[in-house]
Amino acid sequence: MIDATEHADWAAQFWKAKEIWDEPQFLVADVCAITGATPKAIEHFVNPARGLVRLHGTWVNPGTGKRRMFTGGQVLMIAAAYKMNHIGFPQKFSATLAETIERRAKNLIFGLEREKQNYTIATYPMKGADDWALKVLYEGMPEEPKLPIAVQLLQVDRLIAEVRSQLMAIVAGDELPDFSIPDPAPEPNPYSPNSNFFRAWDKDEQGRWIYVGLNFEETQELLALQGSRIEDGELIAPDERRHKTNEERSRYLELHDRHEIARLKIVGNEVAGEG
Repeated sequence: MIDATEHADWAAQFWKAKEIWDEPQFLVADVCAITGATPKAIEHFVNPARGLVRLHGTWVNPGTGKRRMFTGGQVLMIAAAYKMNHIGFPQKFSATLAETIERRAKNLIFGLEREKQNYTIATYPMKGADDWALKVLYEGMPEEPKLPIAVQLLQVDRLIAEVRSQLMAIVAGDELPDFSIPDPAPEPNPYSPNSNFFRAWDKDEQGRWIYVGLNFEETQELLALQGSRIEDGELIAPDERRHKTNEERSRYLELHDRHEIARLKIVGNEVAGEG
């Protein structure tokens, strides 16, 4: 049984959450800060003629000279549409996607669907139709979803939580939380000296990179025959393959085989040592 204090706390949280999603209080600049979109891109998404995100309320299109406002739910819809379009989801299906996500956020306020944890939407183009499927996924689904091998995934509950946190920061006048994810560093080229994954490289007495089994001059010759070069310890591949003469092909095979025999000997010794 819930006592009066617990009920009061619940009611306060309910109205605070409802105000965030339903009260028109956010400006175009706020939408840009949350989504990373430009004002021009926002204008494109909310234009009623395009129907990319269906926003209702006189505050959205107030007329010339008046300040455009958005509810938190509308900011969430724009954020969902913009983020999905950024990774290739067709704009013409954005409205349905955005409304599904806003509905999820509103349902959570009323305590609905809370048993559906990690709410996610999978989207993919349907076969033989100019349409995209939207399938809701969540933990503990009664049936395993039937999905193609390749789909796009939108982590809906994560998006709702991040946007809500940012909206609350704007209302409080606090610094906006940054949820951006840095791009991963490129994987090292396993064929490059800096990686030396295949144990193909060594250094000579002058500290120059050489193929194992070859000296520096032979290494340079083999690289030239491959059309490759070494820059700062990275193997730069040729832009296009050059046709070799019979003589060049014979020399290439001679150097390559000598190098490969020496490389495999090193790998074999390492394996034997581990054994």
